[in-house]
Amino acid sequence: MLFKRTKFYNDFNPALDKNKLIILTKKLLPDMVFNMASLEGNPFTYPEVQTLLEGITIGGHKLSDEQQVLRIRDGWNFIFEGVNKDTLALNKELFNSLNGIVAKDEALISGTFRNGQVRIGGTEFLPPKAEELEGIFQEELKIIIERNNGAIDLAFDIVLWGALNQFYYDGNKRTSRLVSNLILIFNGQGIFNVKAKNRLEFNTLMVDFYNNKDGDRICEFFYEHCLERY
Repeated sequence: MLFKRTKFYNDFNPALDKNKLIILTKKLLPDMVFNMASLEGNPFTYPEVQTLLEGITIGGHKLSDEQQVLRIRDGWNFIFEGVNKDTLALNKELFNSLNGIVAKDEALISGTFRNGQVRIGGTEFLPPKAEELEGIFQEELKIIIERNNGAIDLAFDIVLWGALNQFYYDGNKRTSRLVSNLILIFNGQGIFNVKAKNRLEFNTLMVDFYNNKDGDRICEFFYEHCLERY
């Protein structure tokens, strides 16, 4: 399922060196992991995430919350490996691999498209039927790649497209946000980071997006508040 957009953003010129960008992102990894986990309702604080990523177990939390943080870290490490490759291949294998990492043990199945219907709370929107997902993915991914001239717009589209179609039972936003970061870092355009402090605005705009299928307002939010360059 596609959505409409009328506002687009130019890539930054010159692009950043992707290897230096990886080094900077790794230094900021606790922040990236904390923000992504917080958007999922994970109760770990930033210092706790930082400590956990240093290899020290944190007491007083459910094991599932701890594992979610560690799986997000593993997803980022997968992205770093992908950036180091010579080519960027946006395909089903990439999406499935990332979902298999970040949504492991959280969903009925992970790492493969859902085989049943899902819904999104707080909206009237109903995602596509399971039997439509394969065709949607193959056909619409080509359209999205072709309609965007730069990495920034492509990354924004991937975030929204993945969330809208709900290809998986769980981890859709995490999966698409990580793919978007692979696109941005590979092309030296920065990092996509929805901060925990902006969670209410992000969730509100996402509900609006689900209801009206218009990406302009939330893409403006992405550009102003979530796109980081160093």
